[in-house]
Amino acid sequence: MSKNSPISTAMLPRTFAVAGDVAASEDLVVEGSVSGTIDMPGFALTIAAGARVDARVLARDVTILGHFSGRITATEIIDVRDGARVSGEIAAPKVALAEGAEIQARVETRKVDAAVHVARYRMARAATS
Repeated sequence: MSKNSPISTAMLPRTFAVAGDVAASEDLVVEGSVSGTIDMPGFALTIAAGARVDARVLARDVTILGHFSGRITATEIIDVRDGARVSGEIAAPKVALAEGAEIQARVETRKVDAAVHVARYRMARAATS
């Protein structure tokens, strides 16, 4: 990809329901539902308003406008927007929580390097079994 080319973004539209593993090599916007794992450590994940994700996630940054349950490990930031609902565990060096967002989660902002290492190990282990 050249420096002048735009960053590619994939979409899972509202009509899509994925049960299983998702691996992306570009930014991803989920408008439908995903249940399983989402592995995209160098890229951004957006969970759109109305979307439902129940997964173990490893991404560079995650923006949540819809519903998420599970475990998120982000290497940069997790941004929970107004109207979003989050439950489970989240780990990132930075977490932004907007007024109007609902969160029932364990939040880790200090030991993120260890969380990233564990998340990568678990994803690799799941891929080989």
